[in-house]
Amino acid sequence: MATLRTFVHVTDGSGVTHVFGPADEVPEWAQALITNPKAWAEAPEASNVSHSASTAKPAAKRAAPRRKAAPRDSVQ
Repeated sequence: MATLRTFVHVTDGSGVTHVFGPADEVPEWAQALITNPKAWAEAPEASNVSHSASTAKPAAKRAAPRRKAAPRDSVQ
C-alpha cells in the first residue's frame, strides 16, 4: 500500500481540495495526482497510477505574451 511521508493537498475533478497525510489511506484518483516522489514514503504501485492517470485533468495552457503598443506619432 502507498504511504505518504508528508501532508499533501490534492484537488479533485470537482474542484474540492482534499488533504492527505502519513496516517491516511490515499485513494487511487489522488495517487495519480501526487507527482512529487519526495512526498511518498512508499510509492504506489504502477498499475494503480497508470489506471487513474487517464482520468486526470490536462495541464492548463499558458496565455500568449502581451505585445507592447506601438508608439504614437505626435503631429503638430
